[in-house]
Amino acid sequence: MSTEALAVLARAPLFTMVPRCDLPTILDDPMVLDIAEGELWFAQGAPARRLFLILDGTVELTLTRDYCPPELLARLGAGETVGAEALVAGGRHAAAASAAVPTAVVAISSERLLAYLDRRFDTALAMIAAMAGSLRGQIKEITELKLQSTTERLASYLCELAGTDCGRAAVRLPCEKRLLADRLGMEPATLSRAFAKLRDAGVESGRGDRVVIADVAALRRLGDAAEMVA
Repeated sequence: MSTEALAVLARAPLFTMVPRCDLPTILDDPMVLDIAEGELWFAQGAPARRLFLILDGTVELTLTRDYCPPELLARLGAGETVGAEALVAGGRHAAAASAAVPTAVVAISSERLLAYLDRRFDTALAMIAAMAGSLRGQIKEITELKLQSTTERLASYLCELAGTDCGRAAVRLPCEKRLLADRLGMEPATLSRAFAKLRDAGVESGRGDRVVIADVAALRRLGDAAEMVA
């Protein structure tokens, strides 16, 4: 697992500027952690001593505020990082993290990483740039959730899964539909209605995770269409 973990870490955008031979010096012990489904990984407000890279599985970030129910902020998957607060000396986690499914992560020691970056200014700048790009992606996702209808959100998401395809495509949902509903900011029943509305646009989905899109380019246009309503 250690060889696989180092290979995944080397490909992660946040660490592409770190030479492969230097990666072991910033890892924690143990370097790979396995988190059971439903297990609380770290609590909101807890000291952030490690940065994590998800190897496999799904991590949910939840924010709790006074007099409000817990709010799901994000659902992160393989290749994404969790716990960026660890890059700030004395940082604390802004949200709680738990595993939605059995999850494996690479653990990076914040103390070792900060000491490493203190000696390598260019690498530190590259890492900041990578984090800024990730933040732009998160802002884009939040903006879409606020401005798009539920049907538009689903159409845009399916197009993301289809990638650069333009014609007919078959994609697989990366999680259960109830979890997908949470990610898209809607109730499961609303997600079902959105799938039903997209049937006229050539989207076929059954009880499983396979979704067939008759024309990805046409669906992409629908994802941007203001006239579609939830």
